[in-house]
Amino acid sequence: MKAILIIAHHCILPGAYKGFEGILDKLHHDLPGMRVASTSLLDLENDLRTLLREDVESVTLLPFLLLNGQHTKNDVPRVVAKLQAEFPQIPITLLPCLGDWKEFANMVVAGIRNAQHEINSERDCFVEQSSPRNDKSLDDNASSSHLGPRASSLFSIELNLEGKNVLVVGGGRIALRKVKTLLPTGARITVVAPQFDPEFSLVSRLPIGDNIHYGAKPRVSYISSLVLINRPYEPLDLRGIFMVFICTDQPAVNAQVSNDARARRILVNNACDYLDGDFIVPARMDFGENIAVTVSTQGRAPSLAKKLKQKIQAEWAEGLEQVEREFLNS
Repeated sequence: MKAILIIAHHCILPGAYKGFEGILDKLHHDLPGMRVASTSLLDLENDLRTLLREDVESVTLLPFLLLNGQHTKNDVPRVVAKLQAEFPQIPITLLPCLGDWKEFANMVVAGIRNAQHEINSERDCFVEQSSPRNDKSLDDNASSSHLGPRASSLFSIELNLEGKNVLVVGGGRIALRKVKTLLPTGARITVVAPQFDPEFSLVSRLPIGDNIHYGAKPRVSYISSLVLINRPYEPLDLRGIFMVFICTDQPAVNAQVSNDARARRILVNNACDYLDGDFIVPARMDFGENIAVTVSTQGRAPSLAKKLKQKIQAEWAEGLEQVEREFLNS
């Protein structure tokens, strides 16, 4: 299997990788059978080494960069030379940066022309709508604008997480609630945080605190499907992860985890910003052994979801359990 690894700048701003993800999606679609992966300049050496250890026959590197500067002339070639020496049996090809592609200049010119065309079209449309003979049309548009953009609906799904690697970043109460929810799923849970809520010690059945460290390295505590790592988040924590839950109160850390995960095509749940994540977790209630009811407000009104959950638990519990008993006895 041949592989292509795209190298992008490292950025912690939310949404920074949106266009980059579009490139990856198109490569996956247009190059079937090709192993398509992505990395950042910071993670290049580790991610490339991991890729070379897989069953690949060759690797092509594309610096997703515009200028042929320090990174493309020195940093990336140095990493490539080092790993080519480690894996001489696997050819590594380094492509020019995007700014040096002959097609790039034509793409820029075409993009500017399209932008100018759209500006002219919008100007003509505005002039036409502002003329007296189109007052009614203008009023219709104005009234419809009060409705605002239509909010997209989330797709409801129940995932089988048994055996999947799940990362929780953060050690506070929100992270604790996520872990308690995840434990029954059979997922392999890793929680990384510089500090842990004391209740984590009850969940893990091990003391959490200074004695979690062993020598100069953080000590990792394996308890069933739960791993606690007492240190700040690092991008390498995402290696092999299927899903990540962001649960810190530090916007910069949240943004970094989100962008790192998206660059690796990992599902993200951001407890602090549901619009930044790929999914939300609805409020869930279990009745009896076979009935689970979930309540969702599409992430827009968590307090309303909590009230609905309390109402359902208070008014439906007995009836649903009776329904289950009747079904099992029928």
